[in-house]
Amino acid sequence: MPTRRRTAPPPEGWTVRSRAGLIVLIIVVAAAAGAAAWWWAGSRPGPVADTAAGTPGPAAAPGLAASGPAAEENVPAVRAATVTEASAGRTVRVTGTVLPQRDVTLVSKAAGTVEWVAGGMGHRVEAGQPVVRLDATELSLALTQARAQLDAAEANLARLEAGARDEEIAQVRAAVEQAELGLTRLGDVLARQEQLYAQGVIPEETLLSVRTEYEVARLQYESARQQLALVERGATEEELRAVRAQVRQAEAAVQLARQQLDHAVIRTPISGLLAVQPVQVGTLIAAGTPVAHVVDIDHVIIEAGVSERDVNELSPGQPVLVRVDALGGAAVPGVVDAVAPVADQQTRSFPVRFRVENLDHRLKPGMIARVEIPLEEAFAGPAVPQAAVVQRGGRSVVYVLEADGAGRWVARERAVAPGTPAGGLLAVAGVSVGELVVLSPGSLRDGAIVNPIELDGGPFPPGTGGGGM
Repeated sequence: MPTRRRTAPPPEGWTVRSRAGLIVLIIVVAAAAGAAAWWWAGSRPGPVADTAAGTPGPAAAPGLAASGPAAEENVPAVRAATVTEASAGRTVRVTGTVLPQRDVTLVSKAAGTVEWVAGGMGHRVEAGQPVVRLDATELSLALTQARAQLDAAEANLARLEAGARDEEIAQVRAAVEQAELGLTRLGDVLARQEQLYAQGVIPEETLLSVRTEYEVARLQYESARQQLALVERGATEEELRAVRAQVRQAEAAVQLARQQLDHAVIRTPISGLLAVQPVQVGTLIAAGTPVAHVVDIDHVIIEAGVSERDVNELSPGQPVLVRVDALGGAAVPGVVDAVAPVADQQTRSFPVRFRVENLDHRLKPGMIARVEIPLEEAFAGPAVPQAAVVQRGGRSVVYVLEADGAGRWVARERAVAPGTPAGGLLAVAGVSVGELVVLSPGSLRDGAIVNPIELDGGPFPPGTGGGGM
């Protein structure tokens, strides 16, 4: 190896400039090393490491990023959400047709001319209110005639039950005596005529004529005696029963005439709206003619078919939600009204009726409705937005915000067991209600210091503590 030649020392001025450059170089290298050390400590997994200076800066309030220029440039800003308690279950959806709760067609039971109607289509009527009235002149006369016949029958019955008066008995006795005298006189005449016939004085025809008159007188006398016996004895039980039957028959005739008169006024048995225009005034109708149609839509019924898999989970009174596209799809609460015990032979589904309150009459019969039937709850517990759950090494994890001793927010990785999704939330096991989780954590790692800027869609409030505080 050749021998190094010793050179003369440099001039004095050069030595001073070299030392100044060396000092500047050392300062630049030290600054770069410190920045690299700070970045490495803030991004590596595990507990938060000290910065290159060796000690952290002044403690920052929870919810605020660490202080210093380096912190503002490197601490990631994140959005957070609160772990909530939620529940979800299986929902059965069926489609059916809106029907009125009650539907009545009014039919006239009497024939006649329409004299009056309550109103036109859409007019509201109350239960028991007249809707159509017929001309009742002939029916009123029929009722008057029936009442007169009843009065006559009742008077006859009263006379028989009271018996004959003394004046009537005296008159009948006088008739008996008069008949007896007439019979005696004709008996004497007949005796003389027989003697004359025997002597050949009178022909046989004359004798036969007198005998005929005698027989007539005898029959009159016997009839008068029987009439006297009846008057003195009074009416028999058979006669009284016959007259009483006549009274009952007259009473039934009065009731029938009154009923026919009542049928001239057609009343509605339910409260509701006239669905169509009633029969016109002046129309001559026969018995059995439909005259009006009333529907009750204060509550409506939706009929739909439910499969055999779900029908046993339904019971009357169970709450449901009803949506009608014609009304913008807004949810209207309802209940299960009735469940058919047998399936429809054509569709093999079970008919179910759902009842919905409809006081504003927005639901119209004939509309198509979709019914949502919530069944059993699938879970009830902690839930997080689905955006908070990510995959790490084949596991589902979330990043829970915790405040460290220096007042900074740290994202802690925690494994969870996802459950059933419900409305943008996901049931999870492994977190507690009230904890804060990072949304869309991306490449965030366990133990990273973060700067939360949003919580549940709003600004992150200063002083908010995580579940780990």
